[in-house]
Amino acid sequence: MPTSDNLRLYERFLAALNTADYDEIARVIDADFEDHHPGFGIKGLESYLEALRGAHRTLDIKGELLESIEAGNKLITRVRLTGTHQDTVLDLPATGRKLEWTTTEIWRIEGGRLVERWAEDDLLGLRGQLSPDEENVAVVQKVSDAVNERRYDDLDELFGPTFRDNNPAWDVRSLEELKGIIKGAHDALDFKVTLDALYAAAPDKVIMHITFHGKHIGPFFGMEASGKEVSWTSLEVYRLENFKVVERWVQADTAGLMRQLDVPLP
Repeated sequence: MPTSDNLRLYERFLAALNTADYDEIARVIDADFEDHHPGFGIKGLESYLEALRGAHRTLDIKGELLESIEAGNKLITRVRLTGTHQDTVLDLPATGRKLEWTTTEIWRIEGGRLVERWAEDDLLGLRGQLSPDEENVAVVQKVSDAVNERRYDDLDELFGPTFRDNNPAWDVRSLEELKGIIKGAHDALDFKVTLDALYAAAPDKVIMHITFHGKHIGPFFGMEASGKEVSWTSLEVYRLENFKVVERWVQADTAGLMRQLDVPLP
């Protein structure tokens, strides 16, 4: 088969991929097709068709040929892939985002069919586009800013209705309770928060390490105002759903704060 026919064969495949024409794909892919793609175990036409159906379902995938090189019975292609994140991919739930990434492929052709493929996709770049990390971190940053600026009602847009706080110092099961505690702490300790570290730790979690600096200006832990300067730290984990905080775990240096206020410790 002349090499120009190899390219035409691939273009038939790509056109069928872009229109989800699986019958046409079956006419250009060999029944014993092998796909050597890291992370994907594909062997045989039916296995490959199932993978393509999954890619259409989850990403509405389409390809654009950017470059090709022919070498005997092999065709090297560089392809721009585009799509929409409409179902779970790489364990990341749908975001509705438009996506773009590239793949480099080597196709082996025999008997007028595509019989073997090697591929390297920019999966790291794709995951970066799928990940909610950046948005989740921005939400938690807004929480910190709102607390610092005492904009308590602005927290309503940042927390989900089922919010739960896991804090050894108190039992809070609603945002309204948490807002009351934060306001009480502001009134008693007149604190500001310094953000020491803020980063995504999982697709649905953000970790924040903060230092509080304040002044004891009102009753707190049963102690009357002393005017003392105080500082303490807190390590906090936020869990988010649909870019809303739904759960938090807190480990603060409460004992250190109590010592500074001369609260008797057990």
